[in-house]
Amino acid sequence: MRYINYNGNIHDAHEPLLPVSNRGFRYGDGFFETMVMFDKKVPLLNYHFSRVEYTAQVLGAQLPKRFNIESFHNMLLDLALVNDSAINARVRLQFFRKGDGLYLPEEDELGYTFSLDKIENEKFETVDGLKVGMRDDCWKPVSMVSDLKSSNALMYVLAAQLAKKEGWDECILLNDSESISEAIHSNVFLVKGEKIITPHLDSGCVNGVMRAYVISMLDDANFEEREVEAKELEEADEILLTNAVRGIQWVREFNGKVYTNKKAVELTASLNKELLQTN
Repeated sequence: MRYINYNGNIHDAHEPLLPVSNRGFRYGDGFFETMVMFDKKVPLLNYHFSRVEYTAQVLGAQLPKRFNIESFHNMLLDLALVNDSAINARVRLQFFRKGDGLYLPEEDELGYTFSLDKIENEKFETVDGLKVGMRDDCWKPVSMVSDLKSSNALMYVLAAQLAKKEGWDECILLNDSESISEAIHSNVFLVKGEKIITPHLDSGCVNGVMRAYVISMLDDANFEEREVEAKELEEADEILLTNAVRGIQWVREFNGKVYTNKKAVELTASLNKELLQTN
């Protein structure tokens, strides 16, 4: 049997809990945070919680009373225990605004639920390279909420459908200026010689936790955060995709070009050494 946490209490994952009036269901009035747990610890938990607090502030919402970084971690350990004593897992924390109302909410406190799924790996790994394509007919708009992990994921759903149809492992998304924004699950980095380049937040990309940490690892002299044109993908030596669960993945093939993975291997080793104290 699988269990989840709903507003601080553990429930059977199949128990009906959300009413159809739930604002996350009706209006997408909510957001989520995805993270990884290795050896019962969440790397970059402080980064995740800072993003939670920032997102709530942007949405004019209030975090639940007595919900903080320590209480969440303790509840996560309790949930892991009843889910077959999970040690390594993918964790999804979902927030939704409580109360009724139409577009205008009647209250601003957030409810939440989180779940975990066991994973096999015990650290970040450089796995086989990905075959990646691009969706160029569904642009991501740039606005004050484009860098948030909101509950509105329709564009990512459409991109995932196209990726499945075309046999891709991932799909790169463009913004409404037709420059690179991000991928379905990840932020995008390009390696050109000694330079590492990533789209700036004004590109509409999610302000990823792993993106922020990787940037903090880089030498300022060899790093650029700027607008990235789509044609630069084929000019790059490497394409890296970053997210909090998988760490750094490398692109093996895009539009017929085959790429290397030297920087991906190097950065993954640094992640494990700095965050997990492993070699």
